[in-house]
Amino acid sequence: MRKLVVATALVSGLALAGCQTVSLPSLNLNTAVARNTVYGIENAYGVAVNAANAYKALPLCRTGTLPGATNICARRSVIERLQAAMLKAHLAVNNLVALQKTYPSVDITNALSAAQSALVAVQQILASGAQ
Repeated sequence: MRKLVVATALVSGLALAGCQTVSLPSLNLNTAVARNTVYGIENAYGVAVNAANAYKALPLCRTGTLPGATNICARRSVIERLQAAMLKAHLAVNNLVALQKTYPSVDITNALSAAQSALVAVQQILASGAQ
């Protein structure tokens, strides 16, 4: 009997209060993860730009010499490959960011892998320049 009285009071209280159902905001985890991944790619691109600029600021190696601990220099061939790779990385990262901002619910896996592979190529060129 007590439960019946409580249930009736609850139903009538809700009816008198004009209670409306409020939906809680939903969080799309795929979109949040994609956004964080895009931010990470943008940051990695910024680091790659700084590293490329630092390498290009080194004095050029003399003909027939290689960079080393005692001969800190940049090879012209590495700089040329680096500039081409940085252009590709710039385009790939910009395309990724534009795609994610314009279409936040679309799967960005292909654009993400293109940007990541472009940044890996820049990293490998920079590593080869130190050898």
